[in-house]
Amino acid sequence: MADRGTNPPADCADGANASRAGGTDNSIHGDVGAAVQAGAIHGDVHISAGKPEEPAVLRQLPLAASGFVNRSAELSLLDSLLSSWERAAADGAPEAVVISAIGGAPGIGKTALALHWAHRVRSRFPDGDLYVNLHGHGPGPRLDAAAALESLLRALGVAPERIPLDLDGRAALFRSRLDGRRMLIVLDDAVSAAQVRPLLPASPSCLVLVTSRSTLAGLVAREGARRMTLEMLSVDESLALLREHLGAERIGAEPEAARALVDHCARLPLALRVLAERLNELPDTPLSTVAAELAAEDERLDALGITGDELSDVRAVFSASYGALPDEAAQVFRILGAHPGGDFTAALCAAAAGLPQARTRRLLEHLAGASLIQRLASDRYRMHDLLRVYAVERFRAEEPAGQEAAVLGRIGAWYATSARNAVRAVLPNFRFVDLGDYEHVEPPEFASTAEALAWFTAERENIVQTVRAARDLRLDDLAWRLPATVYPLFEYGWYWADWREIHLVGLEAARSLGDRHGEARNLVGLGDAEWSRGENDTALGRFEAALAAAREAGDGWSEGFALRQLGVLRLDHDGDRAHDLLWEAVEVFRGAGERRGEGMALLSLAEYEREHGVLETAERRARAAVDLFAGIADTWTTAWAGRTLAGILAASGRLEEAVAEYRSAIAVFEEQQNLEGVALARMGAGRAYASAGRTDEARAQLGAALDILHSMEDPRAEEVEAEIGALE
Repeated sequence: MADRGTNPPADCADGANASRAGGTDNSIHGDVGAAVQAGAIHGDVHISAGKPEEPAVLRQLPLAASGFVNRSAELSLLDSLLSSWERAAADGAPEAVVISAIGGAPGIGKTALALHWAHRVRSRFPDGDLYVNLHGHGPGPRLDAAAALESLLRALGVAPERIPLDLDGRAALFRSRLDGRRMLIVLDDAVSAAQVRPLLPASPSCLVLVTSRSTLAGLVAREGARRMTLEMLSVDESLALLREHLGAERIGAEPEAARALVDHCARLPLALRVLAERLNELPDTPLSTVAAELAAEDERLDALGITGDELSDVRAVFSASYGALPDEAAQVFRILGAHPGGDFTAALCAAAAGLPQARTRRLLEHLAGASLIQRLASDRYRMHDLLRVYAVERFRAEEPAGQEAAVLGRIGAWYATSARNAVRAVLPNFRFVDLGDYEHVEPPEFASTAEALAWFTAERENIVQTVRAARDLRLDDLAWRLPATVYPLFEYGWYWADWREIHLVGLEAARSLGDRHGEARNLVGLGDAEWSRGENDTALGRFEAALAAAREAGDGWSEGFALRQLGVLRLDHDGDRAHDLLWEAVEVFRGAGERRGEGMALLSLAEYEREHGVLETAERRARAAVDLFAGIADTWTTAWAGRTLAGILAASGRLEEAVAEYRSAIAVFEEQQNLEGVALARMGAGRAYASAGRTDEARAQLGAALDILHSMEDPRAEEVEAEIGALE
């Protein structure tokens, strides 16, 4: 049988699909380090296995609002709830998981209160804190429970391929991971009890804080949540908030104007804070002048009236700050409303606005100073959900028709060219689709694989949202080219659900254009995604469709990889046909000048020949692939081919040569931060030693591989444990 782990897809090795060999059932369950089982031992045994690094305590709480005042009664209630819970635990009778549901109108300060209190007590939760913004009422896409659980499980160290696909499975795994941990969990901006329930731990050692505009009555009735509904600030409390931000002297100098500001802001904490920040930018402007401006604008009057419209309560405050902006800053604010994702960088904003990056940074700092956006890091920003609604309104009211599509096109161009540079840093010989129409932006460059992967981690969700937005606005060319460019990064990080989704969007877009080249590229990526999850029958259909589209479009890259993948999928049950398909792939790649593809097809042929005992031919094929990859300076793929060659040498009984190849591959994989490659190479070395009867070396290599597989929660760990246990 062919080892699928040695036949990576077109863009990145799939090793996660290596065959799971049977053997002795010798399992270890739970969180363990290196494990060795031996029978009789004579003499000294020295085993060296690196101890896996202990995961850092998770501290996910965002920065709490500065200058927090008031809410003393609510803080006392939360303190009392925590103290009661701790006393019950000390008495040996812990309660069920404690849930406090903080409700109230938008802008009332639910999140500010939750984070202020959470920061104040986080030291009493030694196992850390988790935070999720569920986006229940924002203009962007709502975060469903399944997506929230994926984020939480990844944060808790669960390997992507170990995360269940179904909601119930994810919820059960989340509860299991939190069992016995003393953690504080903040679920922000929930829309319903149904959205929250799957995110609740079962362990009584956890405390959950939920904020929502909804009453969450079901959560109170079924889960026993303690409801806390925030009311508007009193006049005195509102004035205290202004004093905290503007100083007592300024408020005392104009008491009537200060009272008017409180009234115009409807005593809404968010509105008062944003207004105070604006006034701090205008230290010489009388409060009465700003109060008159608030009273004079129709939209502000509507917003501050008793309308029952939650969004209108803050529109006036946003208008006050927006109206004070210079024209260019105001335009940037509006354009940010067209950004389909969440947080963003100055580089992305510059591309969207068509401005130089240095000037854009200054404008963003102006917006941050006016509290219209939030600075998350030195070059990362976010716009509050309600501010985003307002920005969208201003964009549609002030920008010309068709501008939304134009802005999204520039955003998509930045993501496409940036993703191309990131993929190039990881896989320098990946064949990209043409991005000629998108080259007018200034994408970042990446000096290393680590830099590229860090960028992708930060931007992944925004890229997915951009693909969806391109679909919704019928920017079909962008909707297929962006997935076809970025998908190797989704595969590298094993973001399977997103990987599959973007290709489904890309495929639909290409078909709507009648673009067979776009179809072929997205079908290859989609087939790889489905094959990587073991959906072989579905993947087979994708690759067959990709082959037809590629031949019609004259796309040698897609044709070659479709043939190769069709061959790999037939290795287990139709060896002759698989051999023919793989040879055809080699010939197509050669004709198209696709050197990396040719090498990948040769590797697959080498695997076929090794499995059929034709070792000399297999070695010749593998060495040809190694030389080919080295000749095109593809370091990672050269190491991958070296691992395949090492396996063939080991099968030929040439242990020292095999071990040397494995060591070379391990060095490259470690430098590239590719843990799976390291684990698979050490597994190969361990098996080679074991076949030669050198059990000490075999244990050392297999033990090191086992540590990595456990850290990834890779199911192949059981296979390695069995092999270690079988060593004599």
